[in-house]
Amino acid sequence: MRKAVLKHVKDKIKEKLEFFIDWGVNLFSLRKVADLPQYEAEHDGTKYKIDVEWVQLMETTDKDHLNFLKIFFNSMMRSLRFEQIGPKVFNPAKAHSLDAHNVQVWPGFDTRMIMKERGALLSVDVAFKVVRTDTVLDYISQLRDKADQAGKDWQAAINGAIVGSTVVTKYN
Repeated sequence: MRKAVLKHVKDKIKEKLEFFIDWGVNLFSLRKVADLPQYEAEHDGTKYKIDVEWVQLMETTDKDHLNFLKIFFNSMMRSLRFEQIGPKVFNPAKAHSLDAHNVQVWPGFDTRMIMKERGALLSVDVAFKVVRTDTVLDYISQLRDKADQAGKDWQAAINGAIVGSTVVTKYN
């Protein structure tokens, strides 16, 4: 319920803090703002008053610092419209199409963040995802036709080709 209420005043809070992350019961911001006004929101017919107050500066030695940096980094990648598939992120807007093979190649990154004595380190490796442009139904139909023409078991051919594959949908 807290997130639903906060959602109503998110834009007003952004006017003061510019960027913030709502994590647990805290708001984390890159700006220190000493006095934020009291906000009011209504949710499910109930009026709420929201007080946001500055508590402390997060130090690099704080136990939650690495988790915060990971959440911050992931939110930046989402704002850049990168798609997360497994632990890696990809940019479908910069995809290269290979129409002769019904595939697209999505550029992306495989990132890892670790904490060292002197602070956080971000390791970034280049990654690519090959994505078919035809549908699973089209692919199944092609496999079935090929198996029928060769006189083979089409169910085994489909299972062998599809089981263990990842399906990326356009609607989700």
